[in-house]
Amino acid sequence: MEELRNIHVICAYATGAGFALRGMLALTQSTVLDHRLVKTIPHLVDTLLLGSALAMLYRLSLSPLQAPWLSAKLVALLAYIGFGLVMLRFGRSRARRIAGFLGGLLTYGYIVGAAHSKSAWSWWAMFSA
Repeated sequence: MEELRNIHVICAYATGAGFALRGMLALTQSTVLDHRLVKTIPHLVDTLLLGSALAMLYRLSLSPLQAPWLSAKLVALLAYIGFGLVMLRFGRSRARRIAGFLGGLLTYGYIVGAAHSKSAWSWWAMFSA
């Protein structure tokens, strides 16, 4: 179980770092974004991230419907994906790409806080305790 958790945590931080890097590349309109590895590696990391999460849920017999913090993470994950799509594909203006980038970073921070605190309140739960 510890190995699954370690894979999940490494992939979670890798996906955040990758999002930040691709965001900076998108904002500078770098052609590096068109490189095959830059397009492929995030999918591999995210597949490992999701796979390890599902494996942990199965091994722990845990359901997002029973754990509000997991439900909140899933909703936030959908928002994170949406912000990434705005940043990388659908943001026609620089302002929209910036909004997608900042929204994605804030949502990523929320997801990490919810994981650490095991609370839908994310980082706020740790400050109120």
